[in-house]
Parts: sequence; structure tokens; C-alpha cells
Amino acid sequence: MDLRLAVLAAGLFVGNAALAQVPAQVGDWPQWRGPNRDGISQETGLLREWPTEGPKVVWQVDSVGIGYSSIIIKDGRIYTQGDLDGVEHVIALDAADGKVLWAVQPGPVKSLLADRLANEMKQLDRDNNGTVDELEALQRFGWDFTKFDKSAGDDVDARAKSRAIALFAKVDKDSDGKLTFAEAGNLFRDKFEQIDSEDKSADAAKLAATRAVEYSKALDKDGDGKLSRKEVGGTPLDRHFGRIDQRDPATNKGDDQLTLEEMEAAFAKHEPGRDGTLSQVELVDFYVRNKVAGDGKLTLEELRGPFGGYRNGMGDGPRGTPTIDGDKLYAEGGNGDLSCLDAATGKTVWYVSLTKDFGGGLPGWGYSESPLIVDGLVIVTPGGKNGTLVALDKKTGEVVWKSGELTEGAHYSSPLVAEIGGVRQIVQFSNASVFGVAIKDGKFLWKYNKPANGTANCCSPIVDQDFVFASSSYGTGGGLAKITNADNKFTADEVYFEKKLDCHHGGIVKIGSNMYTNGGGPLICTDFLTGKTMWQNRSVGKGALVAADGMLYLLSENHEVALVDASPGEYVEKGRFKFKGHGRPSWAHPVVAGGRLYIRDQESLTAYDVRAK
Repeated sequence: MDLRLAVLAAGLFVGNAALAQVPAQVGDWPQWRGPNRDGISQETGLLREWPTEGPKVVWQVDSVGIGYSSIIIKDGRIYTQGDLDGVEHVIALDAADGKVLWAVQPGPVKSLLADRLANEMKQLDRDNNGTVDELEALQRFGWDFTKFDKSAGDDVDARAKSRAIALFAKVDKDSDGKLTFAEAGNLFRDKFEQIDSEDKSADAAKLAATRAVEYSKALDKDGDGKLSRKEVGGTPLDRHFGRIDQRDPATNKGDDQLTLEEMEAAFAKHEPGRDGTLSQVELVDFYVRNKVAGDGKLTLEELRGPFGGYRNGMGDGPRGTPTIDGDKLYAEGGNGDLSCLDAATGKTVWYVSLTKDFGGGLPGWGYSESPLIVDGLVIVTPGGKNGTLVALDKKTGEVVWKSGELTEGAHYSSPLVAEIGGVRQIVQFSNASVFGVAIKDGKFLWKYNKPANGTANCCSPIVDQDFVFASSSYGTGGGLAKITNADNKFTADEVYFEKKLDCHHGGIVKIGSNMYTNGGGPLICTDFLTGKTMWQNRSVGKGALVAADGMLYLLSENHEVALVDASPGEYVEKGRFKFKGHGRPSWAHPVVAGGRLYIRDQESLTAYDVRAK
């Protein structure tokens, strides 16, 4: 009999075993995914169906900054994190109307930023005029610098045109009226090919051949007539290497070398009519289309933007959600800055850096976890050779233990506490496995590798008695493991694994014997112990969800919200609406507390009234 059948034959009743860690009253949402870290609200008396336009908006504010952090709520206050004017802040709002009560940059982080800015200005301001001019800024930051160059307030198109013309003259050293990649590639980087517009009247084949020769001359450092991955690093070819490198039909693999013929064929097919150079007209058009409105210089104040928080092509700003315990607030920023703050004032109590103090390795998309408070400890995940997890005294920030036996890298999940096999433990999802360590000393207990992928493990595990379910996306899926403790020796045995039970970032809620998630695309209802799909529906698509009063509140990446019965019988939708986003996917998880549904989308936070009348 396999393990799945054995579990069913045992007739086990499975009740939620993840444990609450911080005190919560009615209307509170004190930590990531709610009072029990399970995505389930304790609210009752809520609407069973929404009007056509959706629930009533109580208030909306655009003051919570750039980022993907969700919110927490306690005693009529909302707390979150976001970049304000390019600088990462922890923010407190009045839940009654969304008014900002305080917004702070933790003291030590502020001091470190000031020191860095002084050093960066010294390095970047080569002409010593007190600002970083356009050419200097592009050389250091690429096109991203325009995000931090504040609007000058005059005719935007005229300013954009004049800036582009002036820059072109500086960069066109040979005055031939065009900018080659060798001249401007390091300035515009991945924007270079976007600026290079298609000339429909040109000889596309000839242009493709000429471009291939020019790239070869510029990049073929060893003179072997081919370009390696190392040689094309940082160029437009790097981004499309796999597309250009033709595959051998027998092995379906390329040889990791780009020939003239391969480049010529790729340019003719994918970039026809583009000559691989930039004219003044193309540069002006790009500046005007992008509404470049600043003065083309970064002041010391504007320079805070590039360095004031976590930066990433998938979206800037903090990712983690704060945790409140008593009168203290704990917040982890995208760069691994962990701070304990006074919840009333935002004053810093203590501060540590996950990278500098614990040797943590910054994950590719930034630290994204939400601190766990349990037994007087703050549990966080630096990752790396000094220990995947670290436990700090919540009052002082001093180290209590490190998980020295476990040294896997940090990813994007948040830890939780549960009792498994009679031992209270921390369960977390690293870059390589789902694992458990003892709360009292960080001793390694068990691990389960199969749900992990090499790209991004984001979804917090679901724990129920001695069973742990974990899931990730990128073609992986989800699996259930039974954790057994025999004479203090733990083992993790797989019950089932289903590829379609993938969850990217949106989380899973377990209600009774069933799990619900839209983290992989459709909304799926699954039997927890067997992995059997009860039903699935496209619904609003991939995103995040929360449960309250027998209903599921779904938020899609594409800014659509739905209300659905939390029932294993069938998919029953009770309302849907859509809101206007800010050009990024909606990744901050929704919250239901105090009779309200809260949706965070970048700098906007909206409170909807979902109470039954």
C-alpha cells in the first residue's frame, strides 16, 4: 500500500496545525497572511454577494509608496512599507481614513544612505559641479536614472528634445551622425535596441549582414570569428543569445557560440530594417515618447532615488510585510535591512542587516519575507553559509541561535511555526527545500526537496498535523510530505506530487480538508490529503487570495477582484470588479479585516466596505 492510500486508510482527521504567534483582536491583521499566517480572516457578517460595480470604496490613498508589501492592521492603525521619493520607508496610516500618521526610514539605514550618497556623488560628479549630469548619470545607471530625475515643470516635449540633441552631440565623438553600440551601448543598455527604430524602406538583408560584421569586430576579443557568452555580456546580444544560437536538430542544443551567419539570420528575422545604430531623430523620438521631463541632472537629493531602497527590473521597492507584536513593529526591507520600531512613533529600537551582520545572500528579486515573532524571538532568513535562519531576541536584536546545520540560500517565502511530530518548529521554504528546524535552538529536523525550483520559491508551506504541502511555479508543481518523528529522528516521505498544483506567489488557503489557490493561473480546489482536484475555474486568473466568512477573495495580477464560495462542490462566483493599476502586476496580497477588503497596488491602498447590511 502506498503512502497516499495508507493516509486515507488510517482515517485521519486533519485540522489546521499552524500556530498563531502574535496576539490579535477582532479587526486586527497583525502579520503576513493574518493572525495564524494561513490566509484566513476571522471576520464574520460579511457580504455574500457584491453589487455589479463591486463593494463600496470607503477611501483610497496614493501615499504608501512604490513596492509590493502587503499591510497589517492593529488597534485602528495600518502599517506597510513603500518607497517614497525613491527611499524605502515604513509607513503608518489611520485605518479610519487612510491618513498617514508617520513615515520613517529607520535611523541606521538613513545614516548608511547618507554616507553612501556622499561617496557616490564624489565618484560620479567628475566635473565637480555639484550635480551628476546626463552623461555621467547614464554611464552609471543607464536609462533608469530618468526615474529619479524630477520634473522641471516646463514644456516636456521641448525639454526632452533639447536634452536628446545635446546628449547626441556629446556622445557622437566622430561626428558621423550616428551612434554605434560601441559609442552608446553602455549608456542605454537594453534600451538601445528599443531606440533603434525600423526603416521599412531599407534593405533589411544588407543591414542584417552589416550589423553582424560590426558586432563581430567590436566584441570578438580572442579573434576566433565567433562570439562567446562572455564576449557578448552586457550587450543586446546577451539578452537574445539563446534565440540567435541555432540549435542542432539532433540534440536540440546550441554550441554557445554566435557566428556571423547566426547573427545575420537573427537580425533579418527578428529586427528587420534596423541598422543597429541610433540617429539623432531616433534619440529625440525616444526621449519625447517617454516624456522625459527632468532637467537631465541628478542633485544630491535626487541621487537618493537609485540607492534609497531595493531596485529591480521587475519592480522597485520593498516586498516584505511588517509584523506587529505589542507596541513594537518589525520590518524587513528589500535589501535585508531588519528594523524593530516603536509602533506609536516609528522610532528605531534596534537594527540589523541580514547581509552584513549574518552573511546572507541577497536573493535575485530581493528579500521578500515577513518576520515571524514567536516565543520572544524574531525569526528571519538571511540564507547562506552562516545559517539559513537566524533567531533574534525580539527586544534587543541579539542573536539567540543560527541554523548552522542548514545553510541553504534565502528565497521569497515567509516562515511559520507549527507542531510536527510533537516538536514545535519553524517551517520555511528556501532556495533548495522546504524544511523544519526546532524553535528552541535551530536544530535541523527534516527537509523535502521536490517542490523547490531554481528560480523562485515564494509560497509559504501549508502545515496540517504532521503533513506539509509546498508548491512552486516555473514548471515545478506541489507535493505533500508526511513528516515522521521516530525517536527524535525526523523523516519526510512524499504522499503525492502534482505538477498542476503550482503556486507562484499568491499563496494557498486550506479550509477543512481542501486547499484553494489561484497562484498558478486558474482557481483550483484540491483535496489536501490526496491531491485530487475537486474543481478548477479560470476565474480572474493568476494572483493571490484570502479567505473570510466562508468566501474566497481573489486578486489577479491584472487588477481584477472576485468573490467566490469556498466550497469543494463547485465554483460559484458572487461578484467581480476591476480597478486601474499602475503599470505593474498586482502582487501585494489582499487583506480582509474590520469589515473591509484592502487592496494594495503600488503606491495606492484602497479600503472597500464588505460588511453585510
